[in-house]
Amino acid sequence: MNTVNHIDTKSIQWKTVGDGVEMFVLRFEPGEVRTLLRFAPGKGYAPHRHPDGEEVFVLDGVYKDMDTEYGPGTYLYYPPNSEHSPISPTGCTILVMSPEPPINL
Repeated sequence: MNTVNHIDTKSIQWKTVGDGVEMFVLRFEPGEVRTLLRFAPGKGYAPHRHPDGEEVFVLDGVYKDMDTEYGPGTYLYYPPNSEHSPISPTGCTILVMSPEPPINL
């Protein structure tokens, strides 16, 4: 029988990784990182680059990047070497999928 790993996200312990930004690592293996990021209203990240690309799925709230707002259910793909500076005007939770963690763990 296969084993299924699971996480109850209603009871996780978030780690503060910046002013108004929290993270929870769902999966961390070489070349494959899955994290939840939670932005407080008006908070986000300074401009930065992703050498290997990044995928984002908006779970709740409003995620804003490059002057466009995205709501729940939106999927974004940032190709390798793309730059961005996401923020959330209302607060949001996103699923981030990338080959590298969004910060040093």
